[in-house]
Amino acid sequence: MYYELSLILIGIALMLSVFTLIWLERPLIRVGSYKQKEDISPDLPAPKISVIVYSQVSEEELMDYLEVLRNQDYPDFEVVVVCESTAESNEILSESCNRRFNNVYVTFIPPGSHNLSRRKLALTIGMKAAKGEIVVTTTANAEIQSCRWLSTLIAPFRGEKAESTDVSLGYSHLDYSQMKGWGKWYREFVAVLTNAGWIGYALAGNPYRGDGNNLAFRRKLFFEHKGYSQSMYIHSGDDDIFIREIATGENTAMVLDRESILSIGWGEASTRMWRTRKEQYDFTSHWLPQGPFLRAGATSTMQWIILFLYAGAGITGYLHVGNRYDIHAYVAAILAAFLLLSFQLAEIIIYRRAAKKMDATRLWWALPFFRLARPVLNKLFSFRHRHTRRWNYTWTR
Repeated sequence: MYYELSLILIGIALMLSVFTLIWLERPLIRVGSYKQKEDISPDLPAPKISVIVYSQVSEEELMDYLEVLRNQDYPDFEVVVVCESTAESNEILSESCNRRFNNVYVTFIPPGSHNLSRRKLALTIGMKAAKGEIVVTTTANAEIQSCRWLSTLIAPFRGEKAESTDVSLGYSHLDYSQMKGWGKWYREFVAVLTNAGWIGYALAGNPYRGDGNNLAFRRKLFFEHKGYSQSMYIHSGDDDIFIREIATGENTAMVLDRESILSIGWGEASTRMWRTRKEQYDFTSHWLPQGPFLRAGATSTMQWIILFLYAGAGITGYLHVGNRYDIHAYVAAILAAFLLLSFQLAEIIIYRRAAKKMDATRLWWALPFFRLARPVLNKLFSFRHRHTRRWNYTWTR
C-alpha cells in the first residue's frame, strides 16, 4: 500500500514539475531566450529625441552624468533636466549647464509643490519643455554603460515596424554592489523574478508595465492620454499604470540588449530604495492585469507543493517495507530525490539564463532556498508595511 502510494505521489509531483517548468516559468524562459537585435543602419531616418532627466543629485554628479550622456552616438537628441533644488541654486546650475552643453535645457520643480508626485510633476514639466517626437524618461543617478544606449533603446522607432511603434520598453536595475550583507543577494533575486515577469509578458506581446528610468515613447501619447491623470492621486504609477494605458502588443517593443541596460546607484540608500520600489509596485499592482501576478504566486506555491510531494513519496516508500534489506525501501526515496534535484537544477538553469540577459548575479545553491523563502518573506513584507500603504497617496505627504 505505502509503496503504491509513493509512486502515485511521485507521478503527481512529476506532472506538476513539468507544468511549472513549461508553463509557469514561461516568462522567465522568454527572457533567457532573448536574442540581441541587429544594429540599425545609420542611414535610416533618426527621429528627434528628448531625454527627460529627473535629477535629485548634486551639481557635480549631474555634470558628470551629462558629460557621459553627451557621448551617446545617436545623431539627434536634446536633454531636458528637471531638478530638485533650492531657488538660490537654480540660476547658477542653469548657467553651468548652458556654458558646458549646447543641447541641454535645465528647469526646476517649483519649491512649494505639495500633495503631488514629485517625479510625475518633474516628468510633466519635462514633457512640456521637450521638442522631440520621441521622449526618453530616465534619472540622473543612472549609470550609462554604453555609448549606444540611446541608439539601442530607440532602434524600434527606426526599424521595419517604425511606423507602428509607439513605445519602447527598456530595463534598469539597482546597483546591488552598494548594498551590504547577505540580504543583497536575495533582494536582487526578487528583483530579477519581478522584472522578468513583465519583461516576459512584453516579449509575448502583452505589455503591462515598464521601467520609468529607461523608457521611450512618442510624446503625443502623453498628451492624448492626459498625462498621469489616471494615477494623479498616488506617488507612483508613471511606469506601470501609465504604460498599461498607452502600450499594446501591436505598438510596443521590448529592448533587453546589453547596451540598453542601465544601473541605478543610490549609495547608502540602496536598501531603502529597494524596499520603497517593492512597496510601490505591490501597491500599484491592484490596477494592473492580475494574470501575471497569479502566475507568479502559483510558481512560488508550486515550489512547496512539489517539495512536499517528493518528500512524502520518499517517506511512504520507506514505510512500505518490513525488512530493512528490501530494495523497495530505497527505490521510492532515491527516485523522489533524483527527480526533485532534477527539477531544482532545471529551475536554476532557467534562472541563470534570464539573470545573464538582465545583467544580474547568477545563482546556484542559494536559488532553491530563495524560491522557498520568497512567498513567506513576501507575506512578512506586506505585514510589516501594512500601516505605510497610505503613504502611497499624494495627500498624505
